Amino acid sequence: MKRSVMSGAIAALVGMFPAAFLFALVWKFPIPLAGYASGLKGALLSPLAVVFYGVLGGFIVVPGLGAATGALAFQIARGNAPKAQKLSVIFGLLWALAAAAFLALLDKIIGPW
Repeated sequence: MKRSVMSGAIAALVGMFPAAFLFALVWKFPIPLAGYASGLKGALLSPLAVVFYGVLGGFIVVPGLGAATGALAFQIARGNAPKAQKLSVIFGLLWALAAAAFLALLDKIIGPW
């Protein structure tokens, strides 16, 4: 189970960067002190935004959710280590995408800022 938990957390942590890059490239992503950016400019600035939001708590919350779902993946796989490993990585990457989507939609949730 420990391996699934760690895989989920690491996948979520590492996945935050490409998820933000992807959202910025194809839609928009909030860049601190600059507002929403999109396209190649936004994609190139997205790693700085991930670090900023990560320091504010994202580096704890997103990997924590990845770890929790890694444990869930182990339970779903019923101890089958390869299947649990795959599921935990998938769940971790989904949390990274969900976090990027949340930030991209934040103006719709709380209003313009």
